[in-house]
Amino acid sequence: MKKTTNLTATALAVAVATGASFATPQSALADTSATVSVSNMYLWRGQNISNPSPQVAGSLDYSNSGFYVGVWGSSEGPFDGSSEIDLYAGYGMSFGDFGFDVSYWKYLYPGAQVGGVECDLGDCDLSDAVLSLSYGPVALTGYFGVESGSTKDKYYTLSGTMSSFTLLYGLYQSGESADGMDYSHLQLSYAFNDEVTFTVSKASEDGYGLGASSRSTVFTENPLFQVSYSKSFDLK
Repeated sequence: MKKTTNLTATALAVAVATGASFATPQSALADTSATVSVSNMYLWRGQNISNPSPQVAGSLDYSNSGFYVGVWGSSEGPFDGSSEIDLYAGYGMSFGDFGFDVSYWKYLYPGAQVGGVECDLGDCDLSDAVLSLSYGPVALTGYFGVESGSTKDKYYTLSGTMSSFTLLYGLYQSGESADGMDYSHLQLSYAFNDEVTFTVSKASEDGYGLGASSRSTVFTENPLFQVSYSKSFDLK
């Protein structure tokens, strides 16, 4: 997932399709909502991390006066044999055209394997502190890895939305000391309607977004094309 404040239905569809960690729309009243989505790939930071499998995902969110908590689950994860469960909590608010959002995300990977060996409990789990600032249709977001180990990746996105189109530039910086782990990508999404979104993403620079421990086909500079269908439900 990925996140911002005051999402319209169209923007939410783009967020789900691009795997962006977008949070629940802000509201002065308590709100409970859910989403389900299917897509031909798990497009994460400009990479297909479910190749060759499609992805089925869903979320459950509760928000109240800018605060929110939620859980997001995916049939696919970045490690061999893994699914993914994300737990998150945060706060977002807007002041006219300005908005901000700060949150904490914990990524869990049940069944994850590295080198054919299943990870011990917690060994493959990751977490991010996320800060997003927006002005009108433009948003700047930073994801800062806060694992206790040596890997503390950073990922930055700058995006803008006009009508049904969203253009995003992403920059990934690995916390690993090895060279060739950093890359950037350019991504264009078109929300055909509130439920169907088409996305094209192109990455550049040599490297592997998740390193040798992840799926061997994670990094590619070839253009990726994602088709996603998502449905949102208000559970008030």
